Amino acid sequence: MEATLIYNEQAGSTSKLTADEIVEALRQVGHDAVYIPTSTEEELDGVLANAKELVVVAGGDGSLRAVATRLLDRDIRIVPLPMGTANNIGRMLGLSAKPLEIIAGLADPIERDMDIGRLITPDGVEYFLEAMGIGMFADVMKNYKPEEGKSIARGIGTILETMNDYQPKYFHINVDGKDLSDNYLMCEVMNTPTLSFHVTLAPDAKPDDGLFDLVLIHANQRESYLSFMRGVLTGTLENLPDVSIHRGRNLEIAWRGFPLQLDGTVLTKLNWEEDDDQPTMEEPNLLTVSKPYLQVELIHKAIHFLVPKTVTT
Repeated sequence: MEATLIYNEQAGSTSKLTADEIVEALRQVGHDAVYIPTSTEEELDGVLANAKELVVVAGGDGSLRAVATRLLDRDIRIVPLPMGTANNIGRMLGLSAKPLEIIAGLADPIERDMDIGRLITPDGVEYFLEAMGIGMFADVMKNYKPEEGKSIARGIGTILETMNDYQPKYFHINVDGKDLSDNYLMCEVMNTPTLSFHVTLAPDAKPDDGLFDLVLIHANQRESYLSFMRGVLTGTLENLPDVSIHRGRNLEIAWRGFPLQLDGTVLTKLNWEEDDDQPTMEEPNLLTVSKPYLQVELIHKAIHFLVPKTVTT
């Protein structure tokens, strides 16, 4: 089988394993491996355009997202070699072995499919593997600026600083025809149980069931943000009284110009007009009150992973 290697030199632990070593390991298990370095989006587009059967991704969750979104609607399998900072997708797939052990395990592989989230914005379509959200976490990511370097300690500090004086926002939300509009600290659409630095928001989320878990943190939770942090760190967030989780297929959110995050990447403003009317607290959930608006849905089992049977849970 022909294998195309995508190797992110900037990922957390790729310095411990070279691209040449990965290519040789792939050849030892019978794959005709090809590696062409990529440093720009255009170069990645070009390499993946020529991929045929298998794409091996050595990097973190961001690298997987970049590859997976480019391979939609193509009959190509992805092999993740988790070598980033968080590796949430690898953890979700049960890939706890070292990269060379994962490659060796491809001698006896199984396929795992995963849904992908599609976000329709005023400026076009975006995709996410883990989560899309608005509110506090999106604002945390905006303040954190992951492009300046990733650090768990700096991330926790940014969360605490942002939460200290954070004000809830009123979101017009419609899930499968149900009105959930209210004041919220945070609204996260989860395709996987975790996001960012292993933050568990939806422990029961299944990335292959065609449903997202909508996690809503109600405004009252601001009075106990330490409880919120404890719930996040211990994976018991859903047990807090002001947290609700709703499972659904289609989500609409009236657009207010607030930042939104997709897998830790922050989008701001988009096509928002500064002079558009702001909603009042009593305004009904009519998506016509603020156009344009966001639409979120999942594409069922759109991503095809190939993983070793012997190193998965």
